[in-house]
Amino acid sequence: MADARKRSARSGRAARMQARTNPPPVYLPTLHRKVGPINLLGPDGVETIHNAAMTILEETGIAFRDPVALADWKRAGADVDGERVRMSREMLMELISSVPSTYCMNARNPERSIDIGGNNSIFANAYGAPFVYGLDRQRRPSQLQDAHNFFKMAHMSQAMHVPGILPVEPQDVPVPERHLDLVHAALSLTDKPIMGSVLSERAARDTVKMAQIVFGEAFVDQNVVLTALLNCNTPLVWDETMLESLRVYAAANQPCLLSPFVLAGASTPASPLGGVSLLIAESLAGMAYSQIIRKGCPMVMGVAIMGVSMKTGAPMMGSPEPGLMNLLVGQMARHYGVPWRSCTMWTGSKSPDLQAGFDSANTMWPVLLGGCNFIVHSAGFLEGALGVSYAKWVHDAYQLEVYHRFFSGLKEENLDALLGDISSIGPGGHFLGTDHTRENPLQMNPLQNNDSFEQWLDEGANNAEAVGLREAQRILDHYVKPPMPDDQAGALAEFVAKKRLAYKG
Repeated sequence: MADARKRSARSGRAARMQARTNPPPVYLPTLHRKVGPINLLGPDGVETIHNAAMTILEETGIAFRDPVALADWKRAGADVDGERVRMSREMLMELISSVPSTYCMNARNPERSIDIGGNNSIFANAYGAPFVYGLDRQRRPSQLQDAHNFFKMAHMSQAMHVPGILPVEPQDVPVPERHLDLVHAALSLTDKPIMGSVLSERAARDTVKMAQIVFGEAFVDQNVVLTALLNCNTPLVWDETMLESLRVYAAANQPCLLSPFVLAGASTPASPLGGVSLLIAESLAGMAYSQIIRKGCPMVMGVAIMGVSMKTGAPMMGSPEPGLMNLLVGQMARHYGVPWRSCTMWTGSKSPDLQAGFDSANTMWPVLLGGCNFIVHSAGFLEGALGVSYAKWVHDAYQLEVYHRFFSGLKEENLDALLGDISSIGPGGHFLGTDHTRENPLQMNPLQNNDSFEQWLDEGANNAEAVGLREAQRILDHYVKPPMPDDQAGALAEFVAKKRLAYKG
């Protein structure tokens, strides 16, 4: 009996130690920003960009390389000349007037649902990298297991609101089947909001169907459960693959991030004003087309802005001009009353080093100060978005918690009580033992080392990569899969199996 009591005591201590060392995540809600946004332009400046964008739409026009879209535009009254579509500013503004300024993005677990638009910001996962920098520090082609791992890590992260759909491109899965594995994994391994596949029209339809299996057809028809990322080919081209997916999601009442991919100085003018005028025209044209498909469907003005090195022509992250452009896009989105999306936390560095840190910070600050609503690529990117690093992903995810705290603004406090503390402590004292200090500790990133040099040396002199990799492994070791009802799980598995056979046949 005594031995049993000792074993029970030891197991109890172990359980308490485990709870202290690996506490369950405390998920952060939608970030309701109380800092910013910054407006660079006065009313005349906003009108200048607006007029420039409208002139592009009216006079230059945009290529819609898709026969269905061209027919839709013609019926709607646009000037269609070959693949070139021109529309009046009145037509454009009338169409986008039905786009909601805010919407709720529903999660499988309602406690994880988030709000898009207004003064809200959310963080979404990395997207589409063909390479990973693995737990063994080696760069290699990404695999399906990596996608699973990043879904798991996003689920466990306190500040990553959207695990996404394509954290990496799994090179070990045939392209026609890839979306089946990714959507199935995203719905199963996390209960947070997910994104939709745009690999093809078929992939988009499969995604919507899988969401309907989980949420119900009627619910999906009236509520947002997916958000898909669609890239315009800047300058001035919307292609068939993107437009096919846009029609599927718009018809299903699911929003898209309509995103020109900008290389400032290459695909757009190097001028922030000129580049923003162009990308605004492109995104608004896609948004307007969505309203022809289904009036009132939520949509998001999207941008993905990089600079270009005049030395090599390579994409360049963290430079000031894209930051200024993001501030301008945010102001224009507020002018039109629509949510907006941007990219952040990316770098040209090939390791989670100093360059990666300052590139990532330099891309995040303008996006949040500009009031961005849907922030994609929030963790992990290296190598100009070609690779995702496990180590950097973890560091970035903890930084998101810091950004969340900063942009949540000041807390309400009882200044009279604090004056009482100041009076009682008096000259030469300290505040470490006050109730307020104990109850309001300063937020700390657990991966930052603030110990003495000797302590750091004794613990292995670990650099950022080593610390990040160790933490990534810890998170994966303690991942807990969220429950899913058996009927939903079975229906999803059956749908995927049938589709896989059909695609192989």
